Amino acid sequence: MKIQFANDSGPVQRYVSDTTVYEEVLKNTRLLGRYWSASGQVQRENVAAGLPALSELQFPLHSFDLEIDGQDLRSGWEHVSSTQRSGKHPGTIEGAVELRHLVRPLTVKVVTRLDGTPFLVRSLEVTNTGHSPAALSRISPWSGLLWSWRKQDHWGEAAPDVPAPFKLGFFDGLTQGTEGNFQWEDLPRGRRRIEGTNGQSGFGNPFFMIRHEVTGETAIASLAWSGNWYAEFWRDPFLDLAGRPDQGLNLAFRMGPNGAAPLRLIMPGETVTSPEMHLAIVHLGLDECVAAWHAHLRASVIPPRPSGKEFYTIAGRVVEEPGDWILREIDIAAEMGAKAFMVDAGWYGDEFGGWPERRGDWHVGKWLPEGLSGCRARCQKHGMLFGLWMEPEVIGHKSRLLAEHPEWLLRTNVARDVVANVLDLANPEAADFMRKSILRIIREHKLDFFKIDYNTRIFEGGQSQREGFMENEGWRHYEVLYSTFDAVREQMPHVALECCASGGGRNDLGMMSRFHYCCESDFSMFPRSIRAINGLTLFLPPEALCYYHNHMPLAHQKADLDTHLRVTLFAQPIFVGFGAQDADRSTPSCDKTRRYLKLANDFTGPIIAQKPQVFHHTPDIGLTSPAPWCVLEYAAKDKSRGYAGIFRLGGDDSEYTVHLHGVSLETQYDVTLDNRQERFRATGRELTGVGLTVRLDAPCTSELVLYQRVARST
Repeated sequence: MKIQFANDSGPVQRYVSDTTVYEEVLKNTRLLGRYWSASGQVQRENVAAGLPALSELQFPLHSFDLEIDGQDLRSGWEHVSSTQRSGKHPGTIEGAVELRHLVRPLTVKVVTRLDGTPFLVRSLEVTNTGHSPAALSRISPWSGLLWSWRKQDHWGEAAPDVPAPFKLGFFDGLTQGTEGNFQWEDLPRGRRRIEGTNGQSGFGNPFFMIRHEVTGETAIASLAWSGNWYAEFWRDPFLDLAGRPDQGLNLAFRMGPNGAAPLRLIMPGETVTSPEMHLAIVHLGLDECVAAWHAHLRASVIPPRPSGKEFYTIAGRVVEEPGDWILREIDIAAEMGAKAFMVDAGWYGDEFGGWPERRGDWHVGKWLPEGLSGCRARCQKHGMLFGLWMEPEVIGHKSRLLAEHPEWLLRTNVARDVVANVLDLANPEAADFMRKSILRIIREHKLDFFKIDYNTRIFEGGQSQREGFMENEGWRHYEVLYSTFDAVREQMPHVALECCASGGGRNDLGMMSRFHYCCESDFSMFPRSIRAINGLTLFLPPEALCYYHNHMPLAHQKADLDTHLRVTLFAQPIFVGFGAQDADRSTPSCDKTRRYLKLANDFTGPIIAQKPQVFHHTPDIGLTSPAPWCVLEYAAKDKSRGYAGIFRLGGDDSEYTVHLHGVSLETQYDVTLDNRQERFRATGRELTGVGLTVRLDAPCTSELVLYQRVARST
C-alpha cells in the first residue's frame, strides 16, 4: 500500500492498496476524483492529466459534499498541506490532505486510510476557524464519480447498448424482522435514493454494492454511521436522438448521515470528525467480493475477539419471575453443553415486573436472592462465561431515574415535546450518567461478555436549543455512544461485546468497529432465520453475528427439529433456555439439542472462530420472495474443513445438487451426510465438479454436509 502526493494540473493524491488505485486532484477549487482502477493500473501521466474528462458543472464529480450555514461548499477550496501518518489501527497508514476555504472561515482535512486490502476508508475533519458557530447541515465524507465510459476515451467506441448497465444491491429492510433482505435492482437514469429513517441505521443498513454489467466490476461501500442515513446515485440522463447514452455511461454517488438540519454545530476553534466511509471497486465474482470485503472488516474495522472468547455457545434468559430459578437455568445450560450464560433483561430496578418500565435504574433487584454475584458464581462453578444485558440509552416510564431527571428525556422543537423514552446524550449530565453506568456495571459484576440493546425508534430524532439554533441531537448522541465503548474496549479489553437493537437494528460499521458481534434478528424462526443469515453474511462475516435460538416461542413448529437446530451452526448461537425446567431432559429432543451444541463447540464453532470464507450458493433469494432453496457454506481458509447447510424452503423440486467451493481439488476429504449419518471419502475435484445430490421430500427440512481433509498417514 502506498500514498503519493504530486502536483501537475493541481495538487494530486494517489492511493494504492492491493488492486485498488484511486486518484484525485484539486482543480478549479474543487477536489475531484480522477479515476478508479480495480486492477492496480496507475494511469500514465498524460492520460491522468486529462481526467476526469467530464465537466464538474454538468456532473457531480466532487469527492466530498459539505454544506455549512446553508452554503454548498463543493467548491472554493485551496490546498494547505498533504501529509502521511500512521493509522489508528495497527498496520494501517493515512493520508491527510488539508484544504482551506476561500470564503468561509473553515478548514477540512480529507483523511484516507489504507489497510492493505482493496478498500479505502475516508473521513473529514472539519474545523471552524471563525468567531461564530458554524451550522453543519449536510456532509458526505465521500462522493463523486465511480465509472465513466465516453467515446473519446475508448477510441470512438460507443458505450455498449445494455438496457440496465448498473445494478444496485442493498438491504431493503425498514422494519423489525426484515434484517438481511438483500435485493438487486436496475439503476435508472437520473437519480436514485435509498435511506434509513428509523432514527438508527437499520433494519436495513448503510451498505451497497453496484455491479457494472458491462465491465464486470463491483463497487462496494458502507457508511460507518448508526443514525439516519442516505445514499444517492446519479446515472447520466443525457441521450442522443437515437435514444442512446449521449455522454456514455457515467455513474456518481454520495452518502452520508441524514436528519433535520443542522446536524451539528461547530463552535469556534472546534474540530468535528465525520463518519467514516468504506469504499472500493473490485473486479471479482460475488463470493470473491464478499471475501475481500470480509478481509477488510477483519483487518481494520471489527475488533478481534478477546483471547479465549473467539467463539462460545451461550444460553440466556430474561428474568421472568422472582426467585432462584435462574440459577437452575444456569445448571441446565451447563448440562446441555452451553459454554456461557447471559442474564438478559429484568435484573434491575426497585420493583419486579415490566422490565421495559424500569430501564435506567441499573441496580440489582431484590427478587434475585443471591443477586448477580450468585449467577456469576454458579457460572464459574460450571466453568462457564458470565454475561449481562443492558439498555443504557433508554429511560423507563416507571423508573426512579425518570422521576428524578425528567429533563434528561430526548425532546424536540421549541415546546420541548418528548420524542421517546431515550436519554438526550447531547445533555452532558445524561451522557455522563450513561457512560459511568456502563463502566460501573461491567466492573462491578466482573463480566466476561456484555450485551447492549436499543428497543426504540426515534425517527426524525430530538433537538437541542444551542447558540440560536435547534441542533439535531443524533450526531452528539453517537459521539457519546462511540466514545463510551472506545473507553470500554480500552479499559476492559477482556470483555466481549454484543450489539443488539430490537434484533439487528444497528448492525452498521459505526457500531461494529466497537463491538465484536451483533444480533442477526429477533425474528428467529425458520425460514426467515437462515435466509437472514444468508443475506447478512454478504455484509458481515459469520464470527460477527449471533443467532437467538428459540427466541420466538413457537419457532420449533416452523421446521423439523434438525433444521430448527442446524440454523444455530451458522452464527454464534444463543439458546433462549431449553424449555420447562421440570421437563424430562433424556428425551430425543434434548439429546439432539445436546448433539448440536457439541457439534458447534467442537467442529462448526472453531471454523467460525478461525474466520472462514463464506460461499453463497443461493445469494439472491432475499428474505421473503419465493425461493425453493437456501444453501450456505462456510470453509476454513486453508481448505482443510468446512460445512454446508442445504435448506429446502418450498417448491416442487425435491433434489438439489450442491457443488462445494471450500475444497482443494486434489485433496481427499472425509465427508459426512448428517441426515444419513454416513461418511465417505471423495476428492475436492469430485465435490466441486460432480457435487452431491441431496433429496429432501418435504419443505422446511434440510441436510448438513460436513467435510474434513483426510489426515496423512505417518
